Amino acid sequence: MESLLKSYDVIVVGAGTGGSTAARFASQYGLDVCLIDSKKRDQIGDKICGDGIGTEIFEFLNINPPKGEELACHIKGAKLYSPNLKKCIIMLDPKQAGYVVNRLEFGQRLLNEAIDAGVKQFLDNTMALDLLYKNGTVNGIKVKLSNGEKADLHSKIIIDASGFYSPLRRNIKSSIIEKEISKKDSILCYREIVDFGLENPRVNDPDYISIILDQEKAPGGYIWYFPKNEHSVNIGLGVFMDFKGKVKELYRKNVFENYVKTSEYKIISSGGGVAPVRRPIWSCADNGIMFIGDAACQVSPLHGGGIDPSMRGGYFSALSAKDAIESEDYSINALWNYNYNIMTSIGAEFAALDLLRITLQNLSNEDLNFGLEKDLFTGNEILEIASKGTVKLSLVDLVSKAIKGISQPKLLLDLNYLRINMNNISSHYKKFPKTMEKFEEWKEKTQQIYGKIRKPNHHNSST
Repeated sequence: MESLLKSYDVIVVGAGTGGSTAARFASQYGLDVCLIDSKKRDQIGDKICGDGIGTEIFEFLNINPPKGEELACHIKGAKLYSPNLKKCIIMLDPKQAGYVVNRLEFGQRLLNEAIDAGVKQFLDNTMALDLLYKNGTVNGIKVKLSNGEKADLHSKIIIDASGFYSPLRRNIKSSIIEKEISKKDSILCYREIVDFGLENPRVNDPDYISIILDQEKAPGGYIWYFPKNEHSVNIGLGVFMDFKGKVKELYRKNVFENYVKTSEYKIISSGGGVAPVRRPIWSCADNGIMFIGDAACQVSPLHGGGIDPSMRGGYFSALSAKDAIESEDYSINALWNYNYNIMTSIGAEFAALDLLRITLQNLSNEDLNFGLEKDLFTGNEILEIASKGTVKLSLVDLVSKAIKGISQPKLLLDLNYLRINMNNISSHYKKFPKTMEKFEEWKEKTQQIYGKIRKPNHHNSST
């Protein structure tokens, strides 16, 4: 192992898509960066994931899109199916439409580019154990090195990209960071990459990632069918956490047997994991530390896509680290701009989609079939609310929806009430306070909007 330095400007924990992006930009800004990961170098990037990423993030960061071995295939968008598969909502979202990547090759490229950007020290096979503090501010981490020795590494800023079960988030001494994530805000996933062979192109709809809502086959989550290329697919399902121990069985019965209708196949890889499906954590920063990617629940609640938001989080955290170090102030006040950048962009989008997710989880298959078939909610509306925070339905639209929903008036009321609150929460997030003083007031209002959606018979409540 190269000689160990003990002090840095920034330590980035986790070298996945978010951590590598943070390390890359922090290094480009001239900061001394230490990047660590618990995996061995040649395994970094290998993750159980849907592998989809849109074109927009590469334009935003001004970095090269996937090509060559990194690129599995191009996709035009996402399709959301009703349980009976009779209705499909098409969503053309630039954050998702673009590419399906080969995760390991893509992760290795991002890691190598971070190291090439000037990372001072890269430590693989190194475990982050706990945070170090000085005067109530995080100023480093305790690690277990690849040789088994423990060491204290000090820094001005920590950027934690160590995943959903981040030991640093769980151990932090903080009144504004959520240490534990509720079971109801995460799903248990299982997926396989299935190859049908070059002579046997059996991939359905290779230009779109497909998501199937079905409360009986995938309770609380969804089934996914993502093309990898003309002859292989990434298929899987996400379910409520209560189904631990049964997820493989559900996958085999409800996904594999339905979508692999041939004896000519080869399973390239399989595995499971847990993904957050909710808004980002209340604050993604505190004194001396910022959280990005899965560690901060920066994942789309609708389809679980986390590559784009983790890279945005990496960029925004590096920017805030640069500003804090230049001003020699590593407090939450100095890092608050990171929170502001996250909450007014992906935070607003994911909070709106989170309300949609909660509502969808509470609808029966009968409701889902009826609502989607009658266009009571369209793909354009979902994307418009999530991205812009508003959807302007004309009187004609509302009347036509009312007529279509006449045999299920309660469902129509529920969905209209949901629209109002998705608009409310998205615009509320876009007004996230620029300083910490009004944070508790903002948080309280957020909880009130959530309370309206979580309440039974909520359509009778006042808006």
